[in-house]
Amino acid sequence: MFLEKNELKTVAQVAIVDKITNLDDSIVNDIIDESISLMSGYLSKHYNYELIFSQTGAQRHKAVLKRLKDIVIYEIYERHTREQNAVAARRYNEAMKWLEELNTGERGDKTLPPKVEDPTSAEGTVGDTRYGGNTRYHSIY
Repeated sequence: MFLEKNELKTVAQVAIVDKITNLDDSIVNDIIDESISLMSGYLSKHYNYELIFSQTGAQRHKAVLKRLKDIVIYEIYERHTREQNAVAARRYNEAMKWLEELNTGERGDKTLPPKVEDPTSAEGTVGDTRYGGNTRYHSIY
């Protein structure tokens, strides 16, 4: 798994996470999976998100790991309290802004693996713009 519950200790106390989730690790794992899915949607436009999130240990991208932790802690705190934790909310907003900038291309990250292009697609037949036109038929009229 890309992120384990005990690794959240860098952004929150594990005892607080345990208290919020009533020692139910499945809640934390579900939130981690949901957050990875959220991040995959943003990263999939320009980066190979499957390769990013398949890494473990020291091979993981540190910036992605940091932003994932920020999103997970925010979601855990939101599950429990009516009031927003100001620090968690700030870090969550920064993480979402970072993801949005990567998605739009406003910010690039050369250390992330680029998206692999599909070699089977013919040029000009996929994407936002299609080149070419219909077959011309000549008539005698």
